[in-house]
Amino acid sequence: MKTAKREEIILLLKDIGYRPRTFDLEILPQELDYEGEYRPVGKLHLKITVVRTDVGFHMRIGGKGKVRFVCSRCLDEYVEDFSFSDENILRRGGHTGGVSLSDEDVDSVYIEKDEIDLLPLIREVFISNLPVKPVCDPSCKGLCPVCGVKLEDGHSHDPVQPLKLGAFLREAFKEGGKR
Repeated sequence: MKTAKREEIILLLKDIGYRPRTFDLEILPQELDYEGEYRPVGKLHLKITVVRTDVGFHMRIGGKGKVRFVCSRCLDEYVEDFSFSDENILRRGGHTGGVSLSDEDVDSVYIEKDEIDLLPLIREVFISNLPVKPVCDPSCKGLCPVCGVKLEDGHSHDPVQPLKLGAFLREAFKEGGKR
């Protein structure tokens, strides 16, 4: 049986007081609606804490789960535990305009109603915490720049054997990059 994908997770802010409220929830990868290079594997476990303040609401979104990455050195896929978190102030109204943003504007999410859809915020926190250059292992040596195979201890080239990557690149450049 196929379960329906949630399109939104609504938090009613009118129910939030000056004591922190914590919500634990799980979302499926398809609910995150993220089409990037790195993919969640299985459910993401979230903890959302919200408290009313004098200027609005303080919200902390934290999550963890397994994510499939591609190593920036050797290009192998690997799955790793991944944690992400961020904090924001929810304020009524909107950015007052002007050319520059204040620190208050950067750390704030502006709301118009007494409710907020958490899915876009969760997606934003997930994406902003992704590593720029993930590495499968700190000792990963990457790919050989000559032949393109994964570098490992003892990697060497047979001077008689043709270098496949070099031959491919020479051929590609002759054809103007078309292959």
